[in-house]
Amino acid sequence: MGGERYTSMSIVDAKLSKLDRFLACSNFLVSFPSSSMTAHPQDLSDHCLITLKTGIGDFVPPPFKFYSSWQLLNGLDQVVFNAWNGFHGYGRADSQLAAKLRHLKDEIKNWRRFEHLKEKQDLLSMRDTISKLEKEAESRALSGMELST
Repeated sequence: MGGERYTSMSIVDAKLSKLDRFLACSNFLVSFPSSSMTAHPQDLSDHCLITLKTGIGDFVPPPFKFYSSWQLLNGLDQVVFNAWNGFHGYGRADSQLAAKLRHLKDEIKNWRRFEHLKEKQDLLSMRDTISKLEKEAESRALSGMELST
């Protein structure tokens, strides 16, 4: 197993644990002899994400996923409206619809890339602020306004 040394931390007694088992049938290792596990850094949870790789390459494009939480972000409605109404196709109706949906998917992907960069910058800024406040808390008591930040 690669990656992080421990995969779980108990808040009660600050005990670190390593969960490093996967449930598999008896023929799994025969079918996938180059399998490996990786524990990723924990970010917002008390557990690490563990991935199992079978070593067999999958060269198909990843499926398009749409998360309902994106509907809460500003700008998605306008992206969908512009992409849907701005597309002009030709040919049979079913081909036009398929092309229109592909165009919509591409526009949403482009919008999401941009939004993801903004979210990443915001997260880094928040982590920076938290780190500064934690260092300040080592030397003095934080004010109520600093604690609410």
